[in-house]
Amino acid sequence: MAFVQRLFSIWVELTVSKSLLISGVVLLLTVSGCKVTKPSEKALSHLSTSYAVDDIGYCYGHGCQHKGQVSLSEGQWLEIQKLFNAKKLSPAEERQAITVAIGRIEHIAGQQNGTDKDKAGTFLSDVGDRQLDCIDEAVNASNFISLIERGGLLRYHELREPQLRSWVNGNILHATAVLEQVSGKENNTATMWSVDSSFFKNGEKATVSPLEKWQTGWVPEGGVN
Repeated sequence: MAFVQRLFSIWVELTVSKSLLISGVVLLLTVSGCKVTKPSEKALSHLSTSYAVDDIGYCYGHGCQHKGQVSLSEGQWLEIQKLFNAKKLSPAEERQAITVAIGRIEHIAGQQNGTDKDKAGTFLSDVGDRQLDCIDEAVNASNFISLIERGGLLRYHELREPQLRSWVNGNILHATAVLEQVSGKENNTATMWSVDSSFFKNGEKATVSPLEKWQTGWVPEGGVN
C-alpha cells in the first residue's frame, strides 16, 4: 500500500509541475505578446556580407557557440554557379537551386569543421558540440545565400533577415533564413519565403516554403523540427 501511495504522490507532483510549466509558458507568451520574430542580436552578429568564397564563417554548437570556417575551391564554387547558370531559371527553380546549393556548401563545411555527423533537427544532448541547432542553420544558410547573391547568381530573390516562429502546434521556437521574391510573376501570391536547412541531416538540401506557411509550424514530410 505504501508503494502505491508513493506512486500516486509522484504522479501528483509531476502533474502539478507540468501544469506550472505550461502556465509559465503561457504567461511568458502573454507578457511578450508573441512579438519575438527574429533571433537575438548576438546570433545576428554572425551574419556578414563580407565573406569570400574561400572564407565563409560557419556557426555550430547551438546558438553559434562555436565559429568555424568554410573554404570553397574554385571547382566547388563553379559547381554552385552551374546550378544557377546552366539554364534560364524560373523563380521557383531559382529557389530550388538555392536549397541544393545550401546542402552542397553545408556538406563541404561538415568535412572541414567536423560537423558532417550533424543530425536532423535540434538535438540538445548526446551529440557533442558539432551539432547544429536552428539558429546555427539559419545564420549559416543566410551567409551562404548572401555569397550566392553577391556573386550575381540571383535574378528574382533578395536575402532578408532570419526570422523566428513562436510556440505553435506544440513546436519549440524555431528559426529560418528568409528570401523575398522581388521580381518575376508567379501564380502563387507568396513573396516571402522560408529557406530552412535544419529539418534534415548535414548535406541534405534545404527546404523552401512560403514564410507565412512556415510560421504556422510547418515541417516537411520526413523532416525533424
